[in-house]
Amino acid sequence: MSENRLTNILVPVFAVILGIIAGAIVMLVSGYDPIAGYSALLYGAFGDRYYIGETIRQVTPYILAGLAVAFAFRTGLFNIGVEGQLIVGWLAAVWVGVSFELPKVIHLPLAIVAAALAGALWGFIPGFLKARFRVHEVIVTIMMV
Repeated sequence: MSENRLTNILVPVFAVILGIIAGAIVMLVSGYDPIAGYSALLYGAFGDRYYIGETIRQVTPYILAGLAVAFAFRTGLFNIGVEGQLIVGWLAAVWVGVSFELPKVIHLPLAIVAAALAGALWGFIPGFLKARFRVHEVIVTIMMV
């Protein structure tokens, strides 16, 4: 393994360890037991099948939003307005969810496709303005949040 690759792995691990230590210090200064706090955190996220499902359900939008920002950044753009795209996608999915009475096998994919299309349309606006009129994407996406 090359030194650069090892550094790319160790830096995030070291950051997480430092975050855990900083959190423990804050808990100690506040008069709380860090072991009990982190135990409750782990049990609340992974202690039961239901909790695992809830953790996945709640964390998925953040992961997808992070991937959207990372993808845009890799192409040299700054997608500051990913929150707006996420909200518009959620709105489209909810609209499909409450407007149609369909079997689950059709309803779920339809809601997902509607959310993806709505988010893509919301992201198309700053993309079009950047490509056509050279308007800076950060300004437009901030205004669209």
